[in-house]
Amino acid sequence: MDYPKSIPSAGLSNGRFVDEDPQAGTPGSLIPASWGNGVTQELLSVIQAAGIAPSETLYNQLLTALRGSGLFLTAPLFDNSRTVATTEYVLRSGMQYGGFDVYNTGATLALSNVGGVASFASNTPVTARLPATTEIIQGATVTIVNAGSGIVTVSTASAVDVLCASNGAQGTITIGLGETAEFIKLNNQWRLVGGTVALKYSAMSTSSLQPNGWKRTPDTTSPTGYVIEQWGVSSSGADANGVLVTFPMSFPNAVRNIVVTDGGPTCASFGVSTGSLSQFRLYGRDYNGAYSNWTGLWRAIGY
Repeated sequence: MDYPKSIPSAGLSNGRFVDEDPQAGTPGSLIPASWGNGVTQELLSVIQAAGIAPSETLYNQLLTALRGSGLFLTAPLFDNSRTVATTEYVLRSGMQYGGFDVYNTGATLALSNVGGVASFASNTPVTARLPATTEIIQGATVTIVNAGSGIVTVSTASAVDVLCASNGAQGTITIGLGETAEFIKLNNQWRLVGGTVALKYSAMSTSSLQPNGWKRTPDTTSPTGYVIEQWGVSSSGADANGVLVTFPMSFPNAVRNIVVTDGGPTCASFGVSTGSLSQFRLYGRDYNGAYSNWTGLWRAIGY
């Protein structure tokens, strides 16, 4: 379909129709029957292909055809041509990644990695640099997998881009063997939003690795969503009153178990009693059963 360029009498100007200009004395273009018939037939072909009977009194049949289900055909499953995808095709194909690329060394990822998976398989530490955000649409994602024994350190290829963990902390992110990390593009920022690495930045996986410390572990059966393990070192006192030991952090609901081992070098036995979620009392005895001051290494579990 085209303008009637091959018909001189159509009176086209620069290949297009023009109106008559009485002041300039120039005639307007003529519409040849062949051209009018051709345009009409082009439109009718689309309407009829959609299974619609042409009507002289309706003026939305082309739009109806384009929006209907009878015009477009669903491509075969996993078709990778440039055919337009129907909603049926998209629904049955699922949410596939845009690609899967393997790297044996460090690499700067490109636009082709966006929407896909970059798998690093190196036995030595490598760096994966996320592509510059300037040419990438908002909300686009990149997933990185560490399939090697070497640590993968994720950074940005552009100095003006920012890399953030899921808790908002800025800086490089390390991925260990078997771990995954999904990043989303937000303005000039790559933000960690998924993958196993994101658990490290969750409040349910935080810890204090001090001599008297604690660690949270996610747990679906706990009302808090996690189990708390705490540890520390304390003397037991030399009498029946023992020593009141304060946990590094209070247990929100319950204390389930407290175990005490001898800090050495002699053999002592210990006893504990709990009266609150924030403290317990530690008693120490010698091998004769008499109360004595000993150093105990304690560990408590609760939620």
